[in-house]
Amino acid sequence: MIKVIVVDDSAFMRKAIREILESDPDIKVIDTARNGADLLEKLEKEEPDVITLDINMPVMDGKETLEVMKKKGINIPVIVISSLTKEDAPITLELLDLGAVDYVPKPSGTISLDIKKVSDEIIEKVKNAYKTKGKVKTLFKKLPRKRLFEHKVEKKQVAKYVVAIGISTGGPATLIDILQEVNEPEDDTAYLVVQHMPPQFTPSLAKRLTEYSPIQFYHASPGQAILGGYGYLAPGGWHLTLTKEYKVRLFKDDKYIYYPSVDVLFNTVADMFSPNAIGVLLTGIGKDGAEGLLKMKQNGCYTIAESEETAIVYGMPRAAKEIGAAIKILPSYKIAREINQVLKRMRRG
Repeated sequence: MIKVIVVDDSAFMRKAIREILESDPDIKVIDTARNGADLLEKLEKEEPDVITLDINMPVMDGKETLEVMKKKGINIPVIVISSLTKEDAPITLELLDLGAVDYVPKPSGTISLDIKKVSDEIIEKVKNAYKTKGKVKTLFKKLPRKRLFEHKVEKKQVAKYVVAIGISTGGPATLIDILQEVNEPEDDTAYLVVQHMPPQFTPSLAKRLTEYSPIQFYHASPGQAILGGYGYLAPGGWHLTLTKEYKVRLFKDDKYIYYPSVDVLFNTVADMFSPNAIGVLLTGIGKDGAEGLLKMKQNGCYTIAESEETAIVYGMPRAAKEIGAAIKILPSYKIAREINQVLKRMRRG
């Protein structure tokens, strides 16, 4: 039985989320809390397996709550359930950096009368969060120190080499951990990234990746040329592929579960950049990206999957391992160095 505490300042939302969770026989809501301060008091007496947490609350909001939990060493998986607007995106990314496992957008604002629209998503993400219990200390880590990267050089040539990265649950923090350690990209190398994330968040994530890494990232737009020296993040809700002129093409296709799809990105990189590409598949639910990574490997690209040691959710990289898609399986803290070394070898020919 998965024990949950629901935190929200709205009595209606607390009741509705409780009903959603307890509709599943494997979940029991052992308590609710009005805000972060109320939660912290209850944690002195109760020990849930998972916490659902609103962002905007009086007395102590979601961000303050996670900061206190981190400081006190309270390593309980947290799912953010909140109204997630474009303006909320930066704070939500901060919560993911602070250790939240995942998030569920309320469908229609702070008090969502139609919250049951996302019932399946809430239940699924709470169950997945429960599976991460032993890895919450990995999530509750220091926010990466802001480094004063300068992005001055105008890059003009189409990329010859590509590093393609796919990631889902646990993504933003893991991405920053890896990308802040890669070498500044030369004029011949581009980074292409797919992160499973709602559309209102990917513009802020692109800015965040630029801030924390030596790569200037763009929120990819149709017709944009893939130039060496830059990074391109797929927009939420759109699959990213490339035209024969090495320009961005965005499209929708119902046959893929996730928007954007890692498989779509890896397949286009395999077709257009082999063997001068590196594929990296990181933490995430499901198996998106595994088949695409295998295609990259079969086409002569170098492929990497994150190991179970650091993957917050060992779904996508495990799927890649099971079909033999990864040449190297590494913990996240070794992946940047591997990327740097492989790119050097590629340039030497």
